[in-house]
Amino acid sequence: MDTECYILGETDRQESFDGRLENRQIAFELIGQAHQQIRIFTPDLEKAIYDQADLIRSLEQLALRSRQTQVRVLVRDSAQAVKSGHRLIELCRRHTSSILLHQTPADTDDIEAAFVVIDNAGFLYKHKGMSFNGYFNANDKLKVRELSKHFDEAWERSRPDPEMRRLFI
Repeated sequence: MDTECYILGETDRQESFDGRLENRQIAFELIGQAHQQIRIFTPDLEKAIYDQADLIRSLEQLALRSRQTQVRVLVRDSAQAVKSGHRLIELCRRHTSSILLHQTPADTDDIEAAFVVIDNAGFLYKHKGMSFNGYFNANDKLKVRELSKHFDEAWERSRPDPEMRRLFI
């Protein structure tokens, strides 16, 4: 699949993906086109997707772009990611005002889905967060509004992830 032909906010074509490499490439391409905001809803920070150097660079570039840019991450369980030295955790610790990581509220624990919403324009969605198959669209305002509403409601009830506390010895 040639993901470079998908332009965030312009290409309105829903496509499915299947497999770790496709999932990673689509996430990288869409996130790399972000200008203002990224919302990530994930069960465990999905190491195979979000612990990749190129994706971390894209997120950091967005965080440094301006004070108005923001990356918000809702995670159910980050304990393993913290133990393994996940790069997104370290990025959150370096950019505390623009990259925020919260733990999902308890009433969302039964939700298995994982998704990313980019700039109120595009999205990537998986029914099961631990899988590598799903679908995406670089310009579907209706679906983005639906996912953003779900994310924002959960964010309002979430709390900063206790795993993010750094221990200084």
